[in-house]
Amino acid sequence: MIDRRELIQRAAMALGGAISSSAALGLLSGCAATPETAAAAPGGAGRFLTSEEMATVTSMAEQIIPRTSTPGAIDAGVPAFIDRMMADFYQDKDRVILRAGLARVDADAKERHGATFARLTAEQQIALMEIYDREAYEQSVRAGTTPDAERHFFRTMKELTTVGFFTSEAGASKFLRYDPIPGPFRGDVPYSEIGAAWAI
Repeated sequence: MIDRRELIQRAAMALGGAISSSAALGLLSGCAATPETAAAAPGGAGRFLTSEEMATVTSMAEQIIPRTSTPGAIDAGVPAFIDRMMADFYQDKDRVILRAGLARVDADAKERHGATFARLTAEQQIALMEIYDREAYEQSVRAGTTPDAERHFFRTMKELTTVGFFTSEAGASKFLRYDPIPGPFRGDVPYSEIGAAWAI
């Protein structure tokens, strides 16, 4: 198994080099599945997200990392991960931004297509997400390296989806190359399988 520092390095590389301090704090704290997060399943409310917000988060996460020949964000439990990270590790200002962003997503979906985001087709969802992605990019370019710059909600959504996926068992073992070192423990191996002992 990899240690937490390597886990954060890999997650940061997947995101292009950096993750927020809140995401790093959550990973260093060992954000693990609990009975509360297990209940935060698609269609249900979590500790932070309402059932409507959870439906939107679930749909967005599935479009960011869909299931293909490898597991997707839903298989990796990303919606529950996002709920736990927002409840326990993100600051109030980040929570307000994400909540307002999710409300906007549903409002935009209803205005354009007459239904909530979770009920749109994949093509309609992706078209809306492309708008938010462009906005997030343009906002980050304008802000530059300003430490107190407000993050676009979609940047946080992408960060949490990516970190949640690549640090999950499904993401780390089925999507990334996984090499358990030093390997599995086998306590009872016949000497004939081993042969001579290794020299130091």
